[in-house]
Amino acid sequence: MNTYRLTVLLIAAVALWLVGCAKKETTTTTTQAPSGEKKVRIVLITNGNSPFWDPMEVGMKKAAEELGCEATSRRPTTDSPALQRQIIEEYQAQKVDGIGISVIESDTIGPIIDDLMNSGIKVITFDSDAANSKRIAYIGTNNFEAGKAAGEAAKKLLPEGGKVFGFVGNQNAPNARERIAGFKEATKGTNIVLVDVFDDNKDPAKARANVENVLQAHKDVKMLLGLFSYDGPQIAAAVKEAGMLGKVKILCFDAEPETINHLKRGEIDATVVQKPYEFGYRSVQLLYKIIKLGDVQKALKEFEAESGYKVAPGNVIDTGVEIITPQNIEEYLKRLEALGIKSS
Repeated sequence: MNTYRLTVLLIAAVALWLVGCAKKETTTTTTQAPSGEKKVRIVLITNGNSPFWDPMEVGMKKAAEELGCEATSRRPTTDSPALQRQIIEEYQAQKVDGIGISVIESDTIGPIIDDLMNSGIKVITFDSDAANSKRIAYIGTNNFEAGKAAGEAAKKLLPEGGKVFGFVGNQNAPNARERIAGFKEATKGTNIVLVDVFDDNKDPAKARANVENVLQAHKDVKMLLGLFSYDGPQIAAAVKEAGMLGKVKILCFDAEPETINHLKRGEIDATVVQKPYEFGYRSVQLLYKIIKLGDVQKALKEFEAESGYKVAPGNVIDTGVEIITPQNIEEYLKRLEALGIKSS
């Protein structure tokens, strides 16, 4: 082979490698199965594309490495149930062994979950459930309880009550509905009133605009509540720009990098953090057990014993939440570092 031809082939190979690296929608981990065994293929499909899912993928990779299976994460680029369904159907056609789904809209995704299960593909949900489908189990936050935790935090931040406005990607998403219901339950009988919740279709620019509109139209607002991970930074930025830091309380969900920065500066009062690392790790762990054992109940019992998580009725596995404030953010970051992640 002459030098010119070798150079051309090397350039082409590098170009293909760069294209593969630039594809942000999919992250794949592949490890070798024991000799002679078929490699288990697992896919985790999120409900959007934000830094919230970065630690989930770290947990997914860790479990795949330990178990010797292939695990792929796919993030829809828009908040579209139709797009999520299309992505699911791609992997259904590939006949993967197991799929975990963070459901955008249960009415749309529930039927395809049933179809997957009927076709022999094992399905669980994580982060956002489709409880009325045939999914085997749900791993993640009990979103009603998380909403209640946010409501309890709101009562501490607003002891005298006041008007609260919420912001979320899609109120039809199961996790959004449950968080709102939990917040209202916790604040029932107080002077805290959740006046309205505005959708932003998981568009940070729209989220920012929604906050700005509320600040302009409701001068008596006491708290802004961000229900999805990217909402907190948008709320804090809008409040800061309006010169209202300290005048309006900010309560949000999750600990994206920008949320952490705002917490360190005291610009966000509190955030309800979930455990996306656990979503990824435990989803791969459970799906692998179900696939390899071929017995759901046996798999759930082994999972319960090994993970330390209780499997509740409906096969719901609650990974829990905690409240992070400017006062405890540094201690929390040390715990994240121990997992090999920087946000949550």
